[in-house]
Amino acid sequence: MDPTRTMKGLQERWGVMPRARKVLAVLAAVGLLVTVAYLFFILTRPEFTPLFTGLEPKQAGKIAEELKAMKVPYRLRDEGKTIAVPADQVYDLRIKLASKGVLYETGPGFELFDQQKFGITDFEQQVVYQRALQEELRRTIVQMEGVEQARVHLVMPKESLFLDQQVAPSASIALKLKPLVKLKPEQVQGIVDLVVGSVQGLQPENVHIIDLQGNVLTDQLPLKDEQARLTRLTMDQYQIKRAYEKDLEVRITSMLTRVLGPNKAVAMVTAELDFDKRKSTTITVQPGQILSQQTTSEQGTSPGGAAGAAGTDSGLPGGSVPALVGGAGSQYSKQQSTTNYQLGSQQETLEVSPGSLRRLSVAVVLNGECSAAQIQEITGLVRTAAGVQDARGDQVNVSSMPFDTSYLEEVEKAVEEAEKPLPEKILKQWPIVAGAGAVLLVLLVLLVWFLARRGRRRAADLEEAVKIGEAAAPPAVETPPIKAPQPPETLKDLRQMAKEKPSEVAEVLKLWLKE
Repeated sequence: MDPTRTMKGLQERWGVMPRARKVLAVLAAVGLLVTVAYLFFILTRPEFTPLFTGLEPKQAGKIAEELKAMKVPYRLRDEGKTIAVPADQVYDLRIKLASKGVLYETGPGFELFDQQKFGITDFEQQVVYQRALQEELRRTIVQMEGVEQARVHLVMPKESLFLDQQVAPSASIALKLKPLVKLKPEQVQGIVDLVVGSVQGLQPENVHIIDLQGNVLTDQLPLKDEQARLTRLTMDQYQIKRAYEKDLEVRITSMLTRVLGPNKAVAMVTAELDFDKRKSTTITVQPGQILSQQTTSEQGTSPGGAAGAAGTDSGLPGGSVPALVGGAGSQYSKQQSTTNYQLGSQQETLEVSPGSLRRLSVAVVLNGECSAAQIQEITGLVRTAAGVQDARGDQVNVSSMPFDTSYLEEVEKAVEEAEKPLPEKILKQWPIVAGAGAVLLVLLVLLVWFLARRGRRRAADLEEAVKIGEAAAPPAVETPPIKAPQPPETLKDLRQMAKEKPSEVAEVLKLWLKE
């Protein structure tokens, strides 16, 4: 096939092709080229994978500058919080950026001491040491689970030779936690112990940890300072007391609302809780088992009445011999019994837990006037619902009086006005609506009149222009029906008309210019 003849044939066909088909052919060729180029770009472009996510603007700027210096293409996503790079370079870039200290606003730690300066003062050296220690602590805290970022501020006062002039060091830590993460008390205590062990002379009570929402995380830790511990204990007891009273108030009000209706009763509860810790021990002696038993029995006779009882002085020489009852041949007997018992005992220790209810006072006010029978019945219901005990000294007071509901009525009225449908509001404000409608009607009439007047004036001008044109045009019989008048004759006629009727021609020109 001869390329020359082929090109010549294409040129001949292109030459005889209509203009519309040429345009369509050019557009189709351009579209095909654009499609091929786009597909080539899509298939050959590298796949981008997130390098870092959840970045702050300052962090993203540092990383972007470093990537530009390294001539690495990158993409910003998620409103600049995510930086994506080619997938085959992700891990290599992370290592390089980490080695350059660009990640997460990392500052120099003890690397500050790698650059020795001549002539540095003690104050400057102390500041450098404080900066290095703060950064090292921050790096360690960030590695904890749930912590995304951290800032550490240390106050390390200068040591003094006098004890009364020494100031204790302190530490403040701000944590940025990961979404939906809440640190456990054990984790907060671990951070406190880490900082205390890193700063000389720092006490745990001088370490303050907060999150970016302003919550003080160290408040949930036990305090070693007795005064602070007692203060926190008092506040905790008050919160427990208020929670108990609130629960009873809600229960009583809910019951009375079901019985009397909404906004018909108000209940207030005052509870005295005993937070003292007492321990009592009771020992009860009980009958025990027999350990040993001894029985002694003696029997004897006195022949002739000369001998005395055994164990007396009557049988001794020179002793007196008392007379025995019964005379000669009397007998005697002696019996003695000894029993030893093992006594039993029962010991009972009772420890009263803190927070027990000491006394309860309940006050209920009913809306309106109630009879004595109703008040008595409601008093019984309240006593049962609150668990009132007379032996404990509990009190229940139920009274009735009308409530001041003026403010509530005003609020309800305002809400009803806001919720009314639009037609009702318009009917209520009919004078304003009528006045506005009258003004709009007048404006509409004026607008219609102005447009009609303008339309009549334009119609008159057009009619006059047509008449002038008909008068200036040559007779119809002189002009061939097929051929149009030649331009030179028309210009000649217009010049002649302008000379004869200059004012009318001027009016026509003004009308044309105005339109």
